[in-house]
Amino acid sequence: MQAHINIFWDIFVFAVGACVGSFTNVLIHRLPRRESIIKPPSHCPKCGAKIKFYDNIPIISYIILGGKCRNCGEPISIRYPLVELLLAVSYLLIFEFYKSEPIEMITFFVVAPIFVAITIIDITHWKIPDELSIALFILGFTVSAVVSEWGEVVEKLIAAIIASSIFWILAVMGKKAFGKDALGEGDIILVGGIGALVGILGVLEVIVISAVIGLVGGIITIIFRKTVLGQKTASSAIPYAPFLITA
Repeated sequence: MQAHINIFWDIFVFAVGACVGSFTNVLIHRLPRRESIIKPPSHCPKCGAKIKFYDNIPIISYIILGGKCRNCGEPISIRYPLVELLLAVSYLLIFEFYKSEPIEMITFFVVAPIFVAITIIDITHWKIPDELSIALFILGFTVSAVVSEWGEVVEKLIAAIIASSIFWILAVMGKKAFGKDALGEGDIILVGGIGALVGILGVLEVIVISAVIGLVGGIITIIFRKTVLGQKTASSAIPYAPFLITA
């Protein structure tokens, strides 16, 4: 009996994660375009046809429709089912690892789609919506206020200020040294949000590790652009949010 209950909850959490992934796709598509995430309802970006509820079932509808709009036949990016699957699996793993720690579990449930959205938006649009970074601030302060004394809220606030200040200084130094933006405003706000989540020591570790990962990633990117893409003067510019989130 208990085994059946466990299977039910696993399936339920997987389905919830897939639905969250579907909403995350809305964030990824609309936030960079400054569009409302509430209205209009889901629709085909080409023909504008409203997507029926039975064509909007995470993962399944994409397979049934063959990855195309039912109305006009426009191909639907493979990103949509992949994001839904990624969040579904992530939710299931979070549930399995943290089912005995509800606060941590809920925190990761909220953080996961935000991190996925930020990563994909930064890679595809070279920007980080402030709304998502601010959500990290709110989450970090809220969790601290609920599970700890107000002293930890203050510590998280200090961590956010220190982290953003470090990135602001690096951005100014990079601008003077290279004559162009080394870090964007979105990166500065994002690292502050991460500081609000993980505290002073945690965010300092994130900054150091992300710098190492970013250096390696930058070198690989330059080599790839020169050898594979054939760019003679390959730019070293790369979106930095994925490295922060990975760290």
